[in-house]
Amino acid sequence: MSAILRYRFSNIDALVDRMFDPQVREPKQYIASATKVADSDACDSQVAALWMMDPVDLELMLSTLMAGWMDPEDTHGSCPASDRKFLKFLADYVRDNDMTLWVPHVIKKSTFVNVAKGVTYHAPRYRIDAWRQYRLVGPDDETPWNTENVRRLLMLFAAGAHFVVLHNYGDTKIVSEDFYTAFGKSFGSWTPWGGMKNTAIGHSHYRYHHPSKGPVPSLGTAYAYPYVSGELAPTSDCPFICSLVVDTTDWKSKSIIDGDVEYFDYNSFFQLEGWPGTYVKGVLGLKGRHGKDFALHQATLWNISTYGLCPYSEKRSTPIFLAPAKYRFQLDPYGMRMPKFAGAREVQSWWRKEAITPAKSEILYAK
Repeated sequence: MSAILRYRFSNIDALVDRMFDPQVREPKQYIASATKVADSDACDSQVAALWMMDPVDLELMLSTLMAGWMDPEDTHGSCPASDRKFLKFLADYVRDNDMTLWVPHVIKKSTFVNVAKGVTYHAPRYRIDAWRQYRLVGPDDETPWNTENVRRLLMLFAAGAHFVVLHNYGDTKIVSEDFYTAFGKSFGSWTPWGGMKNTAIGHSHYRYHHPSKGPVPSLGTAYAYPYVSGELAPTSDCPFICSLVVDTTDWKSKSIIDGDVEYFDYNSFFQLEGWPGTYVKGVLGLKGRHGKDFALHQATLWNISTYGLCPYSEKRSTPIFLAPAKYRFQLDPYGMRMPKFAGAREVQSWWRKEAITPAKSEILYAK
């Protein structure tokens, strides 16, 4: 596929819509390619991902998002305003809460039979060899960010990785800001097209614990950002980030007091999806662009974004974690083989145990 982006990126909408051309998003090629990825360290920048876009456009997009992170107030640059607003929020949150990045190193061991909608696939099965911590905040004012690791975060985000933000005091014993609440307060109703709504019907498998009904799917709680509707990219001020979803990993109606600390018993998650399922027509957003991506996800158990796909999924025990720098990374070797967190302290029905081998993983802290 040839490069699309023009000078100053006045045609981002053309790039976004091109991502959904049938020949670009034909699922068989990605199912086959995903099965062949053997080692996350063998991929660019140590990120296991497959991209649907030309390498030139990918580099331009990542460089632009990086610029938006580093200098979100630059209104004369090429990073769209909507993207800069989210990147500023995320960068401020990371700095204010001294968050670090935790990435699993995955090695393919075999495949397993995965039946999706009556079709049998052989999805890749991984071993998590190690969990690696990467510092994002730089050592001083002269070096405010570790640029290599920020780029790694943005690449993971662009590929659709599932990010779990560990801010729950019950899990970390470190006081941190509530990501989900902070996101809602920061954005309010701002978007270039008339509002951000938290009206997702069935976006997530994470559960709300109803007092009488027990665990039920989280309903109507997700923030979908920005407000993109229909099946075409916005033609005016189109951002690269068209389908961000932010929500909680669990939901409790009562706060918990632990000593002098009061908190709600949940963490937050965010990820870039391929296309919104919230504001488009179709039952639970399972038709159109969003629905076709969901079918590819079911076949591979990889996460699908607008621009690519990757195996960093909580269903595989391979999410990306943002956690306070002083958090001691504790794996649950007899459960889902990742750190326990509110919403996943016990084995969940959405977890696919056949997708991961029961191997002991190293924990490698940043030096």
